[in-house]
Amino acid sequence: MSQDKKNVEIELDDFLEFYLLDSQEQVERLGSGLLELEKNSDNISLINDLFRSAHSLKGASGTMGFTPIVELTHAAEDLLEKLRQGKMAVTNEIIDVLLAVTDRLKSMLAQVEQRVPITEEYSDLTAQMRTLSETGALAENKPQQLTSPTGNWPVKFSLSSSERELIEEALTVNKAVYQINVTLAPDALMKAVRAVMIMQRLEAYGTVVKIVPSVEELENNNDLQYVGILFITTEPPEDIRADILEISEILDVKVFNYDYPLTKSEKEDAVEAKPKTSIETKDEAEPNFSDSQKNDTRNNNEGKNKVHTIRVDTDRMDNLINLVGEMVITRTRLVKIGNDLKNTNQNVSLVNSLNDTNVYLGRLMGELQESVMRLRMVPIGTVFSRYPRLVRDFCRKSGKKIELVIKGEETELDKTVIEVIGDPMTHIIRNCVDHGIEEPEKRRAAGKNETGTITLNAYHEGNHIAIIVSDVGEGIDLEKIRNKAREKGLIGEKEELSPRDLANLIFLPGFSTADKVTDISGRGVGMDVVKKAITNLGGTIDVKTQRGEGTSFIIRLPLTLAIIQALLVELGEEIYAVPLSSVVETLLVKSNEIKTVGGLQMVQIRGNALPLLSLRQKFDLPEREEEVDEVYVVVVGVGDRTIGLIVDELQGQQEIVIKSLGDFLSGIPGIAGATILGDGKVTLILDIGSLIQDVVTA
Repeated sequence: MSQDKKNVEIELDDFLEFYLLDSQEQVERLGSGLLELEKNSDNISLINDLFRSAHSLKGASGTMGFTPIVELTHAAEDLLEKLRQGKMAVTNEIIDVLLAVTDRLKSMLAQVEQRVPITEEYSDLTAQMRTLSETGALAENKPQQLTSPTGNWPVKFSLSSSERELIEEALTVNKAVYQINVTLAPDALMKAVRAVMIMQRLEAYGTVVKIVPSVEELENNNDLQYVGILFITTEPPEDIRADILEISEILDVKVFNYDYPLTKSEKEDAVEAKPKTSIETKDEAEPNFSDSQKNDTRNNNEGKNKVHTIRVDTDRMDNLINLVGEMVITRTRLVKIGNDLKNTNQNVSLVNSLNDTNVYLGRLMGELQESVMRLRMVPIGTVFSRYPRLVRDFCRKSGKKIELVIKGEETELDKTVIEVIGDPMTHIIRNCVDHGIEEPEKRRAAGKNETGTITLNAYHEGNHIAIIVSDVGEGIDLEKIRNKAREKGLIGEKEELSPRDLANLIFLPGFSTADKVTDISGRGVGMDVVKKAITNLGGTIDVKTQRGEGTSFIIRLPLTLAIIQALLVELGEEIYAVPLSSVVETLLVKSNEIKTVGGLQMVQIRGNALPLLSLRQKFDLPEREEEVDEVYVVVVGVGDRTIGLIVDELQGQQEIVIKSLGDFLSGIPGIAGATILGDGKVTLILDIGSLIQDVVTA
């Protein structure tokens, strides 16, 4: 293969990555916008946004040669255009088919991403959209029609060839070209400033082609009262007018469709003004994937706009995280070398200089680590955004009425956690909509509002994030759980458990009280799968329920899974790392104060019973050869649950890098991963959430 051909393939691959990122974002906007439109069908601005997303996706796909996506989005664009024009009313059927389009587009983009031909069938959807366009209900209220300006308006436009070209291009892609007539107050001061403010407002909606008089003329002649603007946009005229009227000292604003007459000679002049040949650079040849990007390019000729964000491949970011981790390990080794030199009475001045340098390096590493870790943080709203569609589709299928309330979607979480938490959350929400919220008739009979509510909430809780999924439904039948548990032999006939412990039995493998398996709540998959996924992330899940009032699932997860502060503890010759974010306190407890209650070791601390877990017993390590009068206890907690870990010695606090144990060793109970210490030894990191869960459910 020639070098030129290789370069072409690399450039096309770069374009493809950009196309996929942009297109996936447009599809997400379509999906979320359609759900919002279903609730607020008169929102013209929202319909315009949906139309723009479909149009941008169609244009980008045409540039890349993906014909099936072009044809599907073109049909969706036509249907949305009917809604924009007020020729059709928004109906559930229209929302249904357009949501189906977003699903099909996701499948098509997945094939593009896999570098395989698009084979997804779409003719069924285009046929449905054509039928809706032809037979859809007429809207009762027609949109206000724009009329030609009346009166002797003094502003006249004289267009250059480039301005004509801009207008012609806009008209070919069905954009609106408006003439905006603004009347300024006669006594308004600094009228040129008013004109600049108007243009700044308009730039948020589209492209300003021309303003007459110019800003310079307004500066030189404060007696001028009228300003005319030619403007290209897809926004409704009423929004534009209302926005401009918010500026002070403006008496009136009128927005009209610009009458653009083009004579034969003018056409010829416009054609002659265009360059007959051109040589494009690579940057100039890159396809523009959205109307907004085209506008940005035109407005950026003088280099006024700055790029504030860039997209970074996740593999590159992960590599950066790994490099920072290796630097942390290397610095730890330098600190140990400095301490060893100091203990062997080496050259004091050189050792002190080394240690001072290590302190400064540590401060720099801390700042670098914090900056890099922020790159990994992603708003949990990226996960929450998938659930309105799930709830909506279920309601359409079952006839239930459910309102989904989302809070705290801006709360940030490590991207690794974000990637894993989605499926467990989906399973929980499916259970809430299927088993938690009752049918409208049943809710009315119970004196409730026929519309049930499911709430998603996320917030920071120390070095953890708490995610609450709650429904105002019928709650879990704890008596049914008790009977099922006795039937399976999980609890004795006379054994009594607290309501909280009974509810948490649903997380046991194979435990289910559902009378029938449905395709909504997981096709019979147990909640043990949910618990396992969350535990693997170093988190915990708890459930609280009240019969007739509802159920809440409380998930707590660590904020980050890369570099953490840890407390190192000794167990014989072994060293373990305890994440410092879970450490409440450390205690020295007399051995004779430890009691055994129901097979569980306990100790009284400030009047409260603290469950204990011997790590030697947990990990099958040999017991101490000699009995000791006192033992160290590390009190750890997640949420409102705490236990004490019995250890031999405390080594101290240290920054550690979490390393995966790999597929073969992953899933070891009580172990979250491994790290490398300053002396090069590998140390295991304790999974506090898993250890707590084992003790409280024992």
